Amino acid sequence: MRKAISLSLFILGIVILISCSGNVRGEPNLIGRVVDKEGSRILVIGGITREEIVEQNVKDILDSDKYREVYWIRVKGFKSFDVGDQVRVWFSVVDDSYPAQTAAEKIENVKE
Repeated sequence: MRKAISLSLFILGIVILISCSGNVRGEPNLIGRVVDKEGSRILVIGGITREEIVEQNVKDILDSDKYREVYWIRVKGFKSFDVGDQVRVWFSVVDDSYPAQTAAEKIENVKE
């Protein structure tokens, strides 16, 4: 009986570990456009158009207070994004500065 309980707990532990290991599910926390790049991070703003990015500089965009979803996102690995790209971003921890700062758990380009 003890072996069965121990085996069940072991299998349950493995299932929990697998479900938590980098497999991000659900809706993204943010869908927006890359507005700026700085080292291994990108500035992503939700609700901004490609035209607004071209017409204004980054400082003016940030100073406008027009956008609520503004994040500096650290990107791990070799992913490369260009200014104007639309992206979906999943993250969990956010520093509530302005712009907010976080690390992407998952990030992908949106095909337009």
